[in-house]
This record gives sequence, C-alpha cells and structure tokens, in this order.
Amino acid sequence: MRVVKPGPGREVPRGVVGGAEISQATAGALNIYMGVFRVPPGAQSRPHYHDRCESAVYMLSGGLRVRWGDHLEHEVTLEPRDLVYVPPRETHVLENLSDDEPAEYVVARDSPHEDAVVVPWAQEQATV
Repeated sequence: MRVVKPGPGREVPRGVVGGAEISQATAGALNIYMGVFRVPPGAQSRPHYHDRCESAVYMLSGGLRVRWGDHLEHEVTLEPRDLVYVPPRETHVLENLSDDEPAEYVVARDSPHEDAVVVPWAQEQATV
C-alpha cells in the first residue's frame, strides 16, 4: 500500500495543472492511473487525447466547458459532482469559463501512465 500526499501543482504537457497522482511512477501501479487536476481561472488545455486508455472524470469544484470530436464540434459544460466517460483517442479541450475560480477534477484511467497526446492540428480550432 502507498499513500500519495497532495503536493505543489505542476504543469503537465496538455496545459493543465497536476496535483497528486497514483501511477506507475508514484506507486508502482500496473493497470490504473488516478490524478487530481486543476484548470486555472480563464485557462484552457491544449487539444489532446489519451491514446490507449479509457478515462473517467469526476468534477470536484468549479466548472468546465469541454469540446470534443474530430473538429471539436461537440460541447458540454461540467459542474461539480458530474461524472464523465472519455473513450480512447477522443480529442478534447477543457476550458475554465470562470475569471476567478479554478476548476478541479479527478481522473481515473485503465493505464498506469498519464498517456496524453497533444494534437497540434486542433490548436487553431480550440481557440475559436
């Protein structure tokens, strides 16, 4: 058994702030990843997908607009206590619409790694 304490936030490649995580690197996990993430007020992630894993998201606080699809053509707004399923390779962008409140969420994946792939071709569509 391993306990992972919350630490200082760190920027992750897809453009959100990571806190604590259970992963192969931190706990020796073989088939699971769980992390706490934050999107600062007014910030947006880079378009990305998770290549080889399914993701389950639980919103803790704040709100996020999520756009997804081949051309980021779909959109939903998430609020605290919402649960979201994200299939493998689903390109998506997270945007915090608040100017003063961060959005925080927990992610669980069936992979022991972060497994995020930034999608450069979608960057222009993400800023629309």
